[in-house]
Amino acid sequence: MEDQAGDGPGSGPVEPESAPVETVDDDPELGPVEIERAVLNDSEDGRLIAAEFVALFGDFVSNRVRPVLRRIASEGGEPQLLVNGLAELLRQVADSIEFPIGHQR
Repeated sequence: MEDQAGDGPGSGPVEPESAPVETVDDDPELGPVEIERAVLNDSEDGRLIAAEFVALFGDFVSNRVRPVLRRIASEGGEPQLLVNGLAELLRQVADSIEFPIGHQR
Protein backbone atom coordinates (compact mmCIF):
# COMPACT_ATOMS: atom_id res chain seq x y z
CA MET A 1 0.00 0.00 0.00
CA GLU A 2 1.40 3.41 -0.93
CA ASP A 3 1.56 6.25 1.55
CA GLN A 4 -0.14 9.59 0.79
CA ALA A 5 3.08 11.09 -0.52
CA GLY A 6 3.06 8.44 -3.23
CA ASP A 7 6.62 7.25 -2.58
CA GLY A 8 5.58 3.61 -2.33
CA PRO A 9 5.86 0.98 0.35
CA GLY A 10 8.69 1.17 2.82
CA SER A 11 9.29 4.87 2.27
CA GLY A 12 8.34 5.72 5.84
CA PRO A 13 5.20 6.68 7.70
CA VAL A 14 2.94 9.53 6.71
CA GLU A 15 3.54 12.60 8.87
CA PRO A 16 0.99 12.99 11.72
CA GLU A 17 -0.15 16.35 10.29
CA SER A 18 -1.52 14.57 7.20
CA ALA A 19 -5.29 14.14 7.27
CA PRO A 20 -6.75 10.80 6.25
CA VAL A 21 -8.33 10.74 2.79
CA GLU A 22 -11.74 9.21 2.33
CA THR A 23 -13.62 8.38 -0.87
CA VAL A 24 -17.32 9.18 -1.08
CA ASP A 25 -19.74 7.78 -3.68
CA ASP A 26 -22.90 9.61 -2.59
CA ASP A 27 -23.57 11.40 -5.90
CA PRO A 28 -23.35 9.23 -9.02
CA GLU A 29 -22.92 12.33 -11.21
CA LEU A 30 -19.83 13.41 -9.28
CA GLY A 31 -18.33 9.96 -9.02
CA PRO A 32 -15.84 9.18 -6.26
CA VAL A 33 -14.77 12.27 -4.36
CA GLU A 34 -11.70 12.47 -2.16
CA ILE A 35 -12.24 14.50 1.00
CA GLU A 36 -9.48 15.38 3.42
CA ARG A 37 -10.67 15.04 6.99
CA ALA A 38 -8.93 16.42 10.03
CA VAL A 39 -9.98 14.30 12.95
CA LEU A 40 -9.90 16.85 15.73
CA ASN A 41 -10.20 14.40 18.60
CA ASP A 42 -7.09 12.48 17.51
CA SER A 43 -4.64 14.97 18.98
CA GLU A 44 -4.28 17.51 21.75
CA ASP A 45 -3.86 20.24 19.12
CA GLY A 46 -7.07 19.17 17.40
CA ARG A 47 -9.00 19.15 20.66
CA LEU A 48 -7.64 22.62 21.47
CA ILE A 49 -8.72 23.95 18.07
CA ALA A 50 -12.21 22.47 18.49
CA ALA A 51 -12.60 23.86 22.01
CA GLU A 52 -11.45 27.32 20.97
CA PHE A 53 -13.78 27.32 17.96
CA VAL A 54 -16.78 26.34 20.09
CA ALA A 55 -15.92 29.00 22.68
CA LEU A 56 -15.42 31.75 20.08
CA PHE A 57 -18.50 30.84 18.07
CA GLY A 58 -20.60 30.57 21.23
CA ASP A 59 -19.39 33.99 22.32
CA PHE A 60 -20.18 35.43 18.89
CA VAL A 61 -23.70 34.01 18.91
CA SER A 62 -24.39 35.06 22.51
CA ASN A 63 -22.94 38.55 22.34
CA ARG A 64 -23.40 39.62 18.73
CA VAL A 65 -26.09 37.54 17.02
CA ARG A 66 -28.65 37.11 19.82
CA PRO A 67 -29.01 40.85 20.57
CA VAL A 68 -29.60 41.57 16.87
CA LEU A 69 -32.19 38.80 16.64
CA ARG A 70 -33.98 40.10 19.75
CA ARG A 71 -34.01 43.64 18.37
CA ILE A 72 -35.39 42.49 15.03
CA ALA A 73 -38.10 40.45 16.79
CA SER A 74 -39.06 43.38 19.03
CA GLU A 75 -39.40 45.56 15.91
CA GLY A 76 -41.80 43.03 14.37
CA GLY A 77 -39.25 41.59 11.94
CA GLU A 78 -38.44 37.97 11.19
CA PRO A 79 -35.22 36.98 12.98
CA GLN A 80 -35.61 33.41 11.70
CA LEU A 81 -34.61 34.65 8.24
CA LEU A 82 -31.27 35.79 9.66
CA VAL A 83 -30.86 32.48 11.48
CA ASN A 84 -31.52 30.67 8.20
CA GLY A 85 -28.97 32.91 6.47
CA LEU A 86 -26.38 32.19 9.17
CA ALA A 87 -27.01 28.45 8.79
CA GLU A 88 -26.47 28.75 5.03
CA LEU A 89 -23.27 30.71 5.61
CA LEU A 90 -22.02 27.94 7.91
CA ARG A 91 -22.86 25.33 5.25
CA GLN A 92 -20.93 27.32 2.65
CA VAL A 93 -17.94 27.63 4.96
CA ALA A 94 -18.04 23.89 5.67
CA ASP A 95 -18.33 23.19 1.94
CA SER A 96 -15.34 25.41 1.17
CA ILE A 97 -13.29 23.59 3.79
CA GLU A 98 -14.34 20.18 2.47
CA PHE A 99 -13.83 21.24 -1.16
CA PRO A 100 -11.22 24.02 -1.23
CA ILE A 101 -11.26 26.43 -4.17
CA GLY A 102 -9.75 24.72 -7.18
CA HIS A 103 -10.35 21.23 -5.76
CA GLN A 104 -12.28 18.94 -8.08
CA ARG A 105 -15.49 17.63 -6.58
